[in-house]
Amino acid sequence: MRAFAAETRHPESFMRMWGLPAFLLLSIPAFAGALPDSVAASAATEPVATLKLEPYRRSVAVRVVANGKSGLFSFDTAGGHTVVSPEFAARVGCTPWGRMGGYNMTGKRLDMARCDDVGFEVDGFPLVAPVAGVMQVAPLMAADAAPIDGLLALDVFAGRTITLDFAGGHLYVESPASAARRIADAREMPVRLSREAQGLALAVEMEVPTPNGIVRFEVDSGNGGTLLVSKEYATLFGLDPAKEGPQPARIPLGGGIVAEGLAFVPELNIDGNLGMPFLKDWVVTLDLAAGRMWLRRSDVPPPPGMGVPPVPAPGS
Repeated sequence: MRAFAAETRHPESFMRMWGLPAFLLLSIPAFAGALPDSVAASAATEPVATLKLEPYRRSVAVRVVANGKSGLFSFDTAGGHTVVSPEFAARVGCTPWGRMGGYNMTGKRLDMARCDDVGFEVDGFPLVAPVAGVMQVAPLMAADAAPIDGLLALDVFAGRTITLDFAGGHLYVESPASAARRIADAREMPVRLSREAQGLALAVEMEVPTPNGIVRFEVDSGNGGTLLVSKEYATLFGLDPAKEGPQPARIPLGGGIVAEGLAFVPELNIDGNLGMPFLKDWVVTLDLAAGRMWLRRSDVPPPPGMGVPPVPAPGS
């Protein structure tokens, strides 16, 4: 899912809105000096937090708690900014206001109200969405998708380093030491951070070399079953731009890493999109401050159905 262009901003603070005590926002390393040296050293090498990712359709989701109310949110690395359903907003005491507007990657116009500084916890770890959209999320994924309470995007992790182990079912919020250990045997891939919605949204674009120049593929855990290449770039990857249905694809991403699976070549307002058919096989570390990404092949197989393409319609 693509980010939206926010047009207004409200200065209401996270602390006032949710009434969370300030100590919840303190990081564990701040207390390291009060611990024995051996304990502090061990803690410093561990991630700041380990959050659970659970299978949802062909991708993953997280369980969130906001203002004491729980909900199931799709986890979408290309969502740009977090979105909550109108029902969840009402349950957690958020009154939608203003407007956010923009276009998804196929050019469809999307408009929604907004809530500012929305506080969440995932497995007890506090997160804040600076500006969350308010709309139904399930129809954005599929016409037959079951109701879901929201969409958690990378905006809540801005400035942090995180590791996504889709097959293993974990999202790690890294410490400097744990991040260094995580990427020691991983391959760095060139990426660019995308900051739409007046800089509030956050997504990651992988820079893929071609004979004609760089093509940028959105890293999209919200795309559960396909690889997407814009028609204008299809022939660079051996794909037929005139074919309407899926076609087998083998997309060299650089560094000997290849994305393989069924690809579609629709009209897009981005160059391409790497969904779960690729991501499910990799442990992905994202430095969302410096704009860097590393890949390491997953040690475990993905859960059944994760990243599996939808069944093509007859005749496609």
